[in-house]
Amino acid sequence: MANRSMKTLKRIVKNPYINIAVGILFLYSGIHETVCELREVEGFRIGAHHGVILFAILQIMKTVPDFFEGLEYIEEAGEEKGG
Repeated sequence: MANRSMKTLKRIVKNPYINIAVGILFLYSGIHETVCELREVEGFRIGAHHGVILFAILQIMKTVPDFFEGLEYIEEAGEEKGG
C-alpha cells in the first residue's frame, strides 16, 4: 500500500502540467504582491514575494524541456505516419 502511494505521489510531483501550473500560479501571486506593495509603499523593500517570483521562474523553466521533448515526439510521429 505504501509503495503504491509513493508511486502515485512521484507521478504527481513529476507531472510537467502540474509543475507549469504551479509555476504560473506562483508567478502571478508574486507579481501581484509586488505590484500591491509598490502602490502602498514609496520605498523599495525586498520581501518574500520576490523569492516567490524567482521560484516561479525556475519552476517554469524546469518544465520547458519536457514540453519540447513532447513536441519532438509529435513531430516524429507525424513524419512516420506521413512518410
